[in-house]
Amino acid sequence: MKLIASSDIHSPKWTGKFLNSLNKVRDFDLLVLAGDLADRGGYKHLYPIFNQVKEKKCVAVFGNEDFQQYRESYKKEYPGITWLDDSSILMDFDSRRVLIVGSDGVLQRPTRFQQLMGIDSAYYKKKLERIEELLCQEADVKILVTHYASSMETVFGERESVYPFLGYPIVEKVKCPPDIAIHGHAHYSKRTFYSNGRTKIYNVAFPANGNVVTIGI
Repeated sequence: MKLIASSDIHSPKWTGKFLNSLNKVRDFDLLVLAGDLADRGGYKHLYPIFNQVKEKKCVAVFGNEDFQQYRESYKKEYPGITWLDDSSILMDFDSRRVLIVGSDGVLQRPTRFQQLMGIDSAYYKKKLERIEELLCQEADVKILVTHYASSMETVFGERESVYPFLGYPIVEKVKCPPDIAIHGHAHYSKRTFYSNGRTKIYNVAFPANGNVVTIGI
């Protein structure tokens, strides 16, 4: 099974380079998009990407710039994409049951803007509990897809002062860790891959990698 993953395309900002990179990859089974797909909620900017991948299997989660008020519009505009929003899907690949759990993710601390919007630590605690519940389902392979970092190991290179606003160590905390964890959000990370026990963690942010990321299972 071959996955292609990316995030933080902020279309139209990185659209051209993303599509050029994607077009160099042949014969993949699944495209995973880990949030911040369009700049500042401009969901119609996603169309050139959708038009390119609409014949492929594609799973996506929302990022912090895929604003809450536009998320239903994303789903209606791009129904060929499987949108995971604190939810999961079971897929069959090569006679294996593959569980994909998707969420925008968890922060150690809400940003100031989020606090003004009424988001507090209890909000993220509830999200973490939901992610853990979904990960404990039975499957041959478990993949966690979030926008915010699911381990702090793959944000190395960012300023330490912003770590609390980049993610949360989900992989290290949950009782049913995934086999693969895919995230974005950390544009300036210098370490985009880390192996933690059974879990392989990929930061697929396009600005950090400069290319789509190929993941073999």
